[in-house]
Amino acid sequence: MPIVNVTLEDILRARDTRANAQRRLLRAYRLPLVSFTMNIAGPVKSSPLIELAFDAGLEALYDALGQPAAAEVIRPATGCEALLVYDRPAQVLKDVCMELESTEVGRLYDLDVLDAAGEKLSRQEMRRCLVCGGPVAVCSRSRAHGLDAICAETARRLAEFGCTTLGNLAADALREEAALSPKPGLVDARTNGAHTDMDLLLMLRSAETLRPWFCRMVRLGLDGAAPAQLQNAGRQAEAQMLQATGGVNTHKGALYALSLLLAAMGRHLSGAQESIFSLAATDAAALAPPVGTHGSQVRRRYGRPGAREEAMDGFPSLQALLQATRSQPPLGVLLWSMAHLSDSNLLYRGGEAGLAFAQNEAERILRLPQRQWEAELTSLDAEMTRRNLSPGGSADLLALTLFFRSLNFWTELSV
Repeated sequence: MPIVNVTLEDILRARDTRANAQRRLLRAYRLPLVSFTMNIAGPVKSSPLIELAFDAGLEALYDALGQPAAAEVIRPATGCEALLVYDRPAQVLKDVCMELESTEVGRLYDLDVLDAAGEKLSRQEMRRCLVCGGPVAVCSRSRAHGLDAICAETARRLAEFGCTTLGNLAADALREEAALSPKPGLVDARTNGAHTDMDLLLMLRSAETLRPWFCRMVRLGLDGAAPAQLQNAGRQAEAQMLQATGGVNTHKGALYALSLLLAAMGRHLSGAQESIFSLAATDAAALAPPVGTHGSQVRRRYGRPGAREEAMDGFPSLQALLQATRSQPPLGVLLWSMAHLSDSNLLYRGGEAGLAFAQNEAERILRLPQRQWEAELTSLDAEMTRRNLSPGGSADLLALTLFFRSLNFWTELSV
């Protein structure tokens, strides 16, 4: 997205256009509407970070109020705008908007509510100053804070929101993957699968330990950190994970992939034009290959690519999975991954025969009606546990898919 400086004339013209659109929608529907714009100081009104915050706000409105009777969303250089018509009392809309504006990033939201007659509902409490938290009208009249201070605080809030939002979604995806049941050979809410050293509580503790590190990876990407800095942070995150789990490798593969992708998202939010997958591939190629891992042993023994090759190629398996399973439930995503991935964990535990068994069984179950999946997966779980087979690579891909699905509000992300 090119960064454009807009003029006062541009802003006034956009305001007139928005007012005309509001009148048109009010005439057409005779219902209240929400007018949502971003309150961004300075000449730059649109950027990837601003759009991320706007899209999250739009998603929050949909979550709280449901789908509108009509919606018009545009993204000009003068800033994102949404006009949402609802068949609900105007005061209900205003209460939701006020609550949303009270959040840290919501201070950057400008949410006006017009009733069916076109009258704008007034605020019941004064807005607070972005910089000092005092009454905004007082600071505005006295010019207590210069434009630089306001722009700096705006940038801080946007960056903090981006890092926290993406990092939390990554950790939540690990938790969701861990609890999903039944997963053959894997830890879930029912069994420990083929893992004698893990259970669900340990997996959840691991995900929580990694949560702040995921936020950190986005920040490193935003700040333009070198690949070596990412690797150093990844090693620290892995050390804390192992400390929290008593030395058990719960999420090493997922940590590697998510760290690269989150840093790439940070780079994208800071203005990098390449796709997220390309940015992640560049970082992966710049890092020294790992030694002594299960993946490196599998590469030597079977000549199959592992997690590093997947990352350096721009995550082709993940991209294929995201495209092929758009309408599949999470268990269908896992089955598709098991059927198509050369899972290094399966190869390490069961060789070519173990991998072929898991792939064939997953393909067979995928062809069955979904109502039969639970019983079939439960039976397969028992057999894979008996054979000491665990599709850990597919579990990582499932977690990545759940993470990307949670980003449905981020329109800048093209998969």
